[in-house]
Amino acid sequence: MHWLTNPQVRRQAHALKWSTYPEDQLPLWVADLDCEAPPIVKTLLNHAADHGVFGYGLEPPAFRDAWVTHIHRAYQWNIDPDWIVPIAGVVPAMTYGLECFPDRQRVLSPSPAYPYFAGVPERARRALERYPLEHTDAGLVPDLLALAGLLDQSHKPSVLLLCNPHNPGGAVYSKQCLNDIITLAVETETPLISDEIWADLRLDPVSHYPLGQLVPETHPSLTIMAATKTFNIAGFSAAIAIVPHAPTRERLLATQIAMPHITPLAFAMTAGCLQEGWDWHRMLLDALRINRARVQMWANAHPNIRVTTGQATFLAWIEAPLTEADWITGLTDAKVRLSMGRPFGDATAVRLNYGTSPTILDEALGRLSTVLTNRDCP
Repeated sequence: MHWLTNPQVRRQAHALKWSTYPEDQLPLWVADLDCEAPPIVKTLLNHAADHGVFGYGLEPPAFRDAWVTHIHRAYQWNIDPDWIVPIAGVVPAMTYGLECFPDRQRVLSPSPAYPYFAGVPERARRALERYPLEHTDAGLVPDLLALAGLLDQSHKPSVLLLCNPHNPGGAVYSKQCLNDIITLAVETETPLISDEIWADLRLDPVSHYPLGQLVPETHPSLTIMAATKTFNIAGFSAAIAIVPHAPTRERLLATQIAMPHITPLAFAMTAGCLQEGWDWHRMLLDALRINRARVQMWANAHPNIRVTTGQATFLAWIEAPLTEADWITGLTDAKVRLSMGRPFGDATAVRLNYGTSPTILDEALGRLSTVLTNRDCP
């Protein structure tokens, strides 16, 4: 696994990350990686180019088989293949997951969290209530007392959204934490939807417990996973929702009439990476650990800010005594682009993507130091 050091490689491919802003800007925002995908991806692309046929496709048996095998090996969870509902992306899976519960007009969503955790419920015209997270050694985890208080309002039937591992805080929720949440949800008859796209990008030796592995099969839950972050193949949209609860699964399948199909190439890329991409993946994790250490060293030099890198992802959440206007002006002047915190739920914070070459990362961190120093936040 090698980092791409020439930004023009990505700009020539019209990459969202690098092509959105002028060439003098360093973009550490949208969550993709500045490296080539596993070798199997090129092999599959060459095979597709050889046959030259790009019509409609069906789900190949290898796709579901690869997921079942991976989930058993990685999490010791033996899932029924029929529990899997393929969907063209994690955000669509959240969107159509909410449609399974039309009688639940309130959605409980974590804050801070990836912007779609607010955007999806709002677009569905549900009442959004944010439950707070608290800082721990693991990263940002749900404040269980606050969550219990929200769920105790039994006259407001809800759907509960989880982000595990957490984006942007990197926490991998403990088994105890998940069991406590599940107990609250079962007691209040609250369906659960968990985005677990970061599950295979754990940088610390901690276990991940898929939600559906712990939830009773009689309780409605969706565990959403994808290989797109894991193997840097976001351009091949494919995800799965694992839905053991049969009535919920039937409702989710019924929504798919309005959903774009996963393309044959996306099916193949996911299955191929899950089968043959793990040597590349091990090298990626090693490289991300090195970059995370660089971010942590930089954070140590700025004691007036709080930087959370957590146990997973390639993201850092930076909280500082700056206003949103300070951040916007400072980042613009320094020519570095991060994800602004307001869509995540905190306008005074920013999210940094350290999935780039050490050279680019060091330059960007230096520019960030200038932003902080110029605003009396050393």
